[in-house]
Amino acid sequence: VSDRAAAGQYATGDLSGPAVEQSVESLVANLNSGGGNISYNVLDKDIVPDDMEAIATKLKEWASCDLIFTTGGTGLSPRDVTPEATRSVLDKESHGLMAYVSSECSEGQPLAALSRGTA
Repeated sequence: VSDRAAAGQYATGDLSGPAVEQSVESLVANLNSGGGNISYNVLDKDIVPDDMEAIATKLKEWASCDLIFTTGGTGLSPRDVTPEATRSVLDKESHGLMAYVSSECSEGQPLAALSRGTA
């Protein structure tokens, strides 16, 4: 979720989406090397602007997926509306999951506590 990435304004393209995908791939490989048998398929990827309706619409399109990752739009600026858009389409919110994610991410990124992630 990013106005600038959606408009193609980054010379490097989107970096956060591929970073999330690589992290998931690494985590699954690590779990499987310990005897796990986890598989997954990336069904779709997209970049949408920081806009409540655009985010909610995309999430609704993907509602049949078992798991959806979003990145961006969780800060404190007026355009950061990903949590609000996500809440607008959730049946139930998982505060504990996001508390865990925030705690884990804070070890490597002290500013992670400023994120307003939603699950």
